[in-house]
Order: sequence, then structure tokens, then C-alpha cells
Amino acid sequence: MRTPRRTVRFLGPDLAALLLPAVLALLAIAGAPLDPMSLSERWIGLVALAVGGAVVVWRLGPEGPREVDPRPRELMEGFAKLGNADFSTRVPVRGSDEMAQVAWAFNELVARLGAAVEEMRYSRDYFEGIVENSADIIVTVNPHGYIYTFNRGAEQVLGWSRDEMIGRHVSKIFADPSERDAAVAQLREAEDVVNHETRVITKDGQVREVLLTLSRLRDAGGKTIGSFGIAKDMTEVNRMHRRLLESERFAAIGQALAGIQHALKNILNAMRGGAYMVKLGLSKDDRPLLEEGWAMVRDGIENATSMSTHMLRYLKEWKPEFSRVDLASMVREIGGALSATARDKKVRLSVDAPPGPLLVLCDARLIHSALMDILTNALDACLEKRYEGDEEPEVRMRAALTESRSTVVLGVRDNGCGMTEEVRRNVFAPFFSTKKSKGTGLGLALTARTIRLHGGEIEVESKPDRGTEFRIVVPVEGPSGAKEMPDEQEGADRR
Repeated sequence: MRTPRRTVRFLGPDLAALLLPAVLALLAIAGAPLDPMSLSERWIGLVALAVGGAVVVWRLGPEGPREVDPRPRELMEGFAKLGNADFSTRVPVRGSDEMAQVAWAFNELVARLGAAVEEMRYSRDYFEGIVENSADIIVTVNPHGYIYTFNRGAEQVLGWSRDEMIGRHVSKIFADPSERDAAVAQLREAEDVVNHETRVITKDGQVREVLLTLSRLRDAGGKTIGSFGIAKDMTEVNRMHRRLLESERFAAIGQALAGIQHALKNILNAMRGGAYMVKLGLSKDDRPLLEEGWAMVRDGIENATSMSTHMLRYLKEWKPEFSRVDLASMVREIGGALSATARDKKVRLSVDAPPGPLLVLCDARLIHSALMDILTNALDACLEKRYEGDEEPEVRMRAALTESRSTVVLGVRDNGCGMTEEVRRNVFAPFFSTKKSKGTGLGLALTARTIRLHGGEIEVESKPDRGTEFRIVVPVEGPSGAKEMPDEQEGADRR
């Protein structure tokens, strides 16, 4: 039996009209990027496929083709409006059969889709507003380095408008394009480059110092489609920092000059007294008085020479020579070298060091000099105290590996005159000394600098008339970059 002509015409065009949007929507789903509008296209495709299939099933149900109904046409018109992003469209719900249920489902899905798209648009606009109104430079570029977006902060800092910059190579905004190349090279090794110091140039030729954070830009599949950079203008902050350092440098120079003047005054006063005794001894032909006065003059000359040498050492750029050094053996050696001096001063000197080696990456001569200075000061401190009862002058020196096994501790403890809190706070300051004409005030300043140079720490605890303890902690593997430092720093005067 042949199908009536009217029914065939109905099935042909109407069936194509029902399936065409579904096919187009599937194609959109397969190739669309992930953004709010393409996501809505995916929803439209799913709705179209569901509704189209439902209509076909309804048309070609077990009872055979049905009569022409306006509702499919209304659905198609609804799809057409939905395709134009009209999420307010609705189709009439007529009757209570399957077609009415499809119309109701269509309206429900369109309502939900509209709400979802509106929420995504709001989120997109919100985050775009944050980027657009940021005072920092925010720029995105494609894989070839050409600018894709250029925010208002970039316009304000750099002076170019986005119309002038979009489509141009990003190297145009760098004062030295090689600095940008260096950041990109780092980005190849990591996901982000954070706080990369570089310089950008404005439209009128001014150079601005910025901190650049560079990150990869990826699509929904994780493929890199470009990069984006956020640069914070640090020009004024850096300028203020340099001014602060300059003021601190001038303050340090003033402090140093005051210290030099004070030290020289003490030395000259001692020499003046010695010169007077020499003159008096000559006039009276008193040889002992003459020798005593000359000894004072000679000590003053030696102190002035020592201060000059210390000043040169303190001001010069040091070139440490790092090697594996047995600090346990060094401590025992220093103790042996000063044992005779300790006996002459009637001070008991003891050394506590492990029998095995304590190998540390350090400059042996600098560490040796620092320990000698501390130990000599400890012996002198014992001479400035009057001991009572059974107490005797004593200095203890020790070396040990800490529990972490990553650092070695060196300690020197005495039971001498001790320090007040004010002296303890200033003990490492240049030209600060309590020895009057006998000290330059640079010994412990040099010691502190030596320990800092090795990436270590030095601490001091002291109480008046109770003694003092110096505690030095140095890393076993030396400071970071220790092997590179000798090639980068100027030589130093070593003793």
C-alpha cells in the first residue's frame, strides 16, 4: 500500500527542519571553545537534539504519521529565537500529551539556560572588571608574542592606548627586549615566573622598573595558547629605597668618622702622655721614666697602625677562598697557640673538641682570625676582673656538630668582667671599644662580618662581673653560592 502524498511531503521537509538544528548544534559542541556563549551553544544543541528526537518519535509513533500540528512549528520558532541568544523565548504549552510535555521541558531548559548564561556573564564581567581596573600592567599575548589584550593599568603606566598596542609585539614595551627573553626562557622551565625584575619603557621614552609575574595561558584542554603578564610598577618604591640606603650610608659614614675620631683621640692622648714622660725623663736623666714614656709612645704607634690595617680590611671587598676545613683541629690548634699566653696571664684555658674531624666549607684564614680575636678578648676580659674566694680566671673554647648535622657551633666562654646590656648591644659595631687606647673597635666588627660572609650567625650573652659567651654557628656546606663567590668578589688583605 502506498503512503499518501500529503504525508510524504510532511515527513520530508519537517523531519529535515527538526534534525538540522540538532546536527548544527552537535557540530558546535564538537568545535566550540570553552566560554560562556559557546557553553550556551552546547546547551542549545542538547536541547535541540532532545526536542527534535522527541518530536520525530511523536510524529512516527506506533500509530503512524499524525496530522499537521502547529506546535512543532512553534518549537522551531523558539529554537530560532534561542539561536539568537533570546533566552526570554517561550513556546505555548497546548494540551497534555507528549508534545505538551516537550514544550514544557523546552521552556524549563531555556529558563535554566538563560539563568546559567546570565550568571556566567556576570562572573566574566566581574573578573574582566577587576583586570580592567587594576592599577598594575596586565597584558596577554599569543604564542608568537603579539599582544592580545592591554588593560587600563597598562595604558596609564605606559602611555599607549590599547588600540595602539593590540596586535603589536610585546617586546616593544620592554626597555631591553633581552630581559623579556630571559623571563620567557624561565617560563619554559616552570609554570610561572614570579617577581622577575625588569624594565619597561613608556610611550614618551621613560624607563619604569617593574616586578613581572609571567604565567602560561591555557585552553580548556590544557594546551598553551599564549601567556599573560602582570607587572607592578616599582619605580617610586625603588627610588625611595635607594634614598633610604643612601641616607643610611651617610649615617654610617658619620658614625665611622666619629668612631675614628674617638679612637685617634684616645691613641693621641696616650702618646701625648708618653711624650711628656720622655721629655721629663730626658730633662732629669731618668732612664726608667724615659723607657716608660717611650713604651707608651710605641704602643700608640702600634695601635694607630693596627687601626689603619683593620680599617682597610673592613672597608675592602673580601674574596673568600672556600675549602673543606677541619674546625675541630683548628680549635685545638688555636688553643695550643694561646696556651702560653693564657699561662702568663694566669688564666686556665680549656678546649673541648671531638677527636674526629668537623669538616666545614669555609675560608680557613678568615675563621681562624675570627676565633683568635674572640679568644684574645676573652683572655683580656679575665684580667679586668678581681676574683674572690675559690674562683679563678677561666676560658673555655668548644666546637661541636649540632643535632641537625647541617651546622657546626663554635663557642668561647669566659668568667671575666662581662658586659653591660648597652655594651653587649654595640659590641659588633665598628669603632666601638671598651679598651680605650688599647683597642681599635674593629676586631669584633670584622669577626661579625666574617661570620655573615660564611652564611652563619654570631650571638653573645653577657652579664657584668659574670662573664661572656660568644656562640658562632656556621653551615657545614657554606653559604649558598659559595663556589661561585671567589670569582665575583675583589681580593682582600689577609693576615
